[in-house]
Amino acid sequence: MRTVKTISPLLVKAYRSAHYYVHHGDEVLLLKVGGVNHALAKLMKAYGASTATFLTAYNPHSEICSAKDNQAAHQQLLADLQTDQIESILGFGSDPADQWDPEESVLAFGLSLSQAEKKADQYGQNAFVWIANSEGFVNLKLRYDLANPTAHELSHWISQLPEQLRVVASDLAGSEQKWLLTVGDEEQRHWLEPHAWDLNHPWPIARPDGCAISAGTEMDRMFKLAANGLEKMYP
Repeated sequence: MRTVKTISPLLVKAYRSAHYYVHHGDEVLLLKVGGVNHALAKLMKAYGASTATFLTAYNPHSEICSAKDNQAAHQQLLADLQTDQIESILGFGSDPADQWDPEESVLAFGLSLSQAEKKADQYGQNAFVWIANSEGFVNLKLRYDLANPTAHELSHWISQLPEQLRVVASDLAGSEQKWLLTVGDEEQRHWLEPHAWDLNHPWPIARPDGCAISAGTEMDRMFKLAANGLEKMYP
């Protein structure tokens, strides 16, 4: 029977929390998943690009390779982009917790989503960073389905939550639990405490699974503000 490839929720959390840097002249741009980067938007417009893809060839499937193998794969990626006449600039991905070494990467301009997916698959990557338009919003794109957490991962996560949230987390459906494991602690608390949602503060742009049209998202907050009397100031 063929084994179906999946990605651990904790690995996806690491991808989401990673820092992605791009070298541009004397400037270094920091890209973070889930946010708009105005300097990136400006850079894309300077290159005349409507999309951008941040990609590495290091450590396929997040399995540690030798420095020699990683560098060879990186050079091959650069050569492939040059052959395909894809403009790109150098960068690197790093772990803010310093649990893994930086990975040399590239920011490639103008790839379609399907081209970016094929390039990620070619170099055995579980995911890549995708900027869908020149507004500079930074997305994470997975190439495989999200795995169910192990019993140990689930019990450890629940044990680390504040006591009042442990029962709430335990009672969630498995599909909800695994996606919650992919986001940071602050966002986890948002989804576990809907009674504490505050209309005065921005909410997450999307659910952990990427859906932006749902209760608890920023769009939902805007609808609630409108429903509660937000009106224009003139007739």
